[in-house]
Amino acid sequence: MTSVAEVRLALEQSCEFLRDAYRSVREAQAALDEAVDLLVEASANHHESLVPAGFVKARERFADELDLIVGSLDLVQRLAVEL
Repeated sequence: MTSVAEVRLALEQSCEFLRDAYRSVREAQAALDEAVDLLVEASANHHESLVPAGFVKARERFADELDLIVGSLDLVQRLAVEL
């Protein structure tokens, strides 16, 4: 049988993983933003954009991913408090 303390510990670990995920996504977002900015700048010397369409899509989706992580973290923290 699992104790409440073990569940709390698992929830705390989940919170830490979610915080790490948030930081990683923010770092990836910053790196992609930098890459896109460089490609946009380089595109000025070409007749077509050098920015892959997938980069633009990924850039747009970061906000949703961060919202999902924050929402999950909030739910896990609330559950831990309720225990």
